Amino acid sequence: MIPTNYRIIYKETTKQAQFHSSPAMYKLYGGAMGGGKTWALCAEAIALSCDYPGNRGYFCRHTNKDFMRTTFLVFDAMIQQTGYIAKHYQSQPAYYELLNGSRIYYGGLGDDVRAIEGLKSMELGWFAIDEASETTESFFLMLLSRLRLQLPGIKYFGVMGSNPDPGWLKQRFVDQALPDHEFIPALPTDNPNLPEGYVERLREIFPEDWINRFLKGDWTAFEGINNVYPFAAIQAAIARELKPGKPVELGGDIARYGDDESVSGLRRGPKVEILWRKKKIDLMTIAGLYVQDIKKYKPEKVKLDADGIGAGVVDRLKEQGYSIMEIHSGGKARDPEKFKNIKAEIYWGFRERLLDGNVDLPALPELQAQLTSCLYKINSAGQIEIVSKEEMKKKGLISPDIAETVIYAFATHTSSVTVHFWRPEA
Repeated sequence: MIPTNYRIIYKETTKQAQFHSSPAMYKLYGGAMGGGKTWALCAEAIALSCDYPGNRGYFCRHTNKDFMRTTFLVFDAMIQQTGYIAKHYQSQPAYYELLNGSRIYYGGLGDDVRAIEGLKSMELGWFAIDEASETTESFFLMLLSRLRLQLPGIKYFGVMGSNPDPGWLKQRFVDQALPDHEFIPALPTDNPNLPEGYVERLREIFPEDWINRFLKGDWTAFEGINNVYPFAAIQAAIARELKPGKPVELGGDIARYGDDESVSGLRRGPKVEILWRKKKIDLMTIAGLYVQDIKKYKPEKVKLDADGIGAGVVDRLKEQGYSIMEIHSGGKARDPEKFKNIKAEIYWGFRERLLDGNVDLPALPELQAQLTSCLYKINSAGQIEIVSKEEMKKKGLISPDIAETVIYAFATHTSSVTVHFWRPEA
C-alpha cells in the first residue's frame, strides 16, 4: 500500500483537512469562489486510490472539455509530483494506473458518451465531480449506483465541489440532513494561498447577489430571482473555443454620460469579442468609432440601440450612408402573447442560443456579472418581461451595457426577433 500523506500531495488548509477527514460517504466541499475546491478534490482522489490498492475511481466535470481545460491541469500536476504513477493511458477511457494497481479514470458526463457507456459497466470505489452544480442529479445517482467494487475493507465515497446553486445540491446537502451526507463550507478567507487582493478585486466587479453567493457562500442568494441566463450556461460559453465564422455582425449599446458605457461588439458566427468600451464621450465621437469598426470589419449587419440618445448616433450613421438595424426595446414583439416587447424577445433568443451551446463568450468578468444580473418576471398578462435598467439600479446592480451589446450582436432573424432595418436612399 502507498501511504497516504496529504502533505506529500499538497499543503491542505484547515477546511480541506476537515473535508479529507470526514467519514461521510457523500461529501460536498466549497460554497464560494477561492475556497480551494479543485485542489481538495484532486488530493482526495489520489488519497482514495492510495488507501485501497486496486481501487477504481472516476474524476469528472459535466463536460470533458471543461475538465481538461481546468480540473485536469491541477490534477495532472499534483499526481505527477507524487511519483505514484505506473502508466497513463490517454485513449478512451483515459486513466492513470498507480504503482499499487489503482486506476483513476477521468472525463466528462453530459457530453462524453463513450465514457458514460463505459461507466455503466464499471465497478467503482469512488467518484469525484468538480463544479457539480453544472451537472444533474441523475448523473450523480448513476455514479452512485456504480459504487460496487469489492475490495477488502473498502469504503465507498462520492465527493464533489461546487459554488452555491439553488438546485439539487442545495436540496440534497444543505436543506436536508440525509444519512451519509456532509457539506463542508469553505470561503476565500479560509484559503491563505489566494493571490493578494483576490477578494477585493472580485468585490469591485461583482453585483451584490454575486458577492453574497460566490464570496460569502450564501446558498439562498439567488432564490426567488428569475435569472435570464443560467450561471452554468455562461461559464460553459466562456470555456468554449469555437471557430469564428459567418455571419459577421456588429452590435452596440449607446450611452452618453454618467457611469453607463457605450460598447461595440463583433460577432463572427458563434464567437463574439468586445471591440471597445467608452464612458462620458459625446455622441458624434461614438458615431465615429462605429464608422471605424464598420470600415475595418465590414459587418453584414450593424445592430444598434436606437432608443433615447442612441437615436442620435443612428441618425448620424444613416446620414453617412450606412445600413443600420435599429433596435427599439419597447417595440412590439413578434410573439406578443409570450413576450412583453422586443427587448424580452431578443434577450430570450440569446438565452436559447446560449443553452444550445452555440456561443463562445470572452472571459470578461464584467460581462459575466452583467449577464448573471439580467432578470425577468412574468407580468399580469402572462408575458415574459425583462427587468429594466432603472429597476436594476435600484437593486444596486450595474447597467448591463456590455451584455446588451453581445445580445444585440446575436439578434438575428433566427432568434425570432423583430427589428427594423433601414437602408439609406440612393
